[in-house]
Order: sequence, then structure tokens, then C-alpha cells
Amino acid sequence: MNIEILDKISNDLNNGDYKLIVDSIFGFSFDPHGGIRAPFESILKLLSSTTVPVASVDIPSGWHVESGPVKNTDSLNPDMLISLTAPKLCSKYFSGRYHYLGGRFIPPDLAIKYNLSLPLYPGTDCVLKLN
Repeated sequence: MNIEILDKISNDLNNGDYKLIVDSIFGFSFDPHGGIRAPFESILKLLSSTTVPVASVDIPSGWHVESGPVKNTDSLNPDMLISLTAPKLCSKYFSGRYHYLGGRFIPPDLAIKYNLSLPLYPGTDCVLKLN
């Protein structure tokens, strides 16, 4: 597929070399209220100011899993959000163009136990467009 994985990030993401940036820096247990340490602070600042579309996996980096973007930080505003298993509470703050749900990983009994309202996937699809 010829997808380049970078060891370090360029200071000029808008130079035409990049068509899409995949954001998967932090996981869902990340708590941005404790502050974002180096080198991630400068990376998030760069990603939040680029004109290249950003696709965030599960939760945009720098967001709180429940309350979304953190005030007075360089929070990302991704063009695409790919929620895994179920949309997290913070997804209600997502304002990008594309929101997908990936995975049919929750058995029906578990969804009932935790009162999860999950959409139905057509056929054998494992990805569903939400908006």
C-alpha cells in the first residue's frame, strides 16, 4: 500500500507531501487534565494547525474520553473519527465530516447487560458509517 510510517514529524505538514494523517497517539485511558508532556505537546500543536485531513482512531488525541476537547489546549479537530467497538462519550463533541464505527466485538448479552445502544451492522460488515 506504500504507506509511510514516520519516526519523526515534519514541521511543515502542509507542504503537499501528506494526503491524510492518522492520529492514534493516545489511548482511551489518557487523561489530558494532567497536562501533555514533551514531545507530544508539540506534536498535538502541529496536528491541530494542519490543513491536511486528520483521521483519529477511537478518541482524538488530547481529548478526555468523556468530556471531549480540553479547554486551553491544542485539541485536535479531526475530519474523521473511527470509533472502536462503541462510540465513546466524547464523540458527541466530534464535528468532523466522517464518523465510522469499527468492530462487531460486543456479544448481544453484554450489550444488554450494560444497556448499550449499538447500531446494527448490515450483513457481515464490520464497519458502519454513523454520520
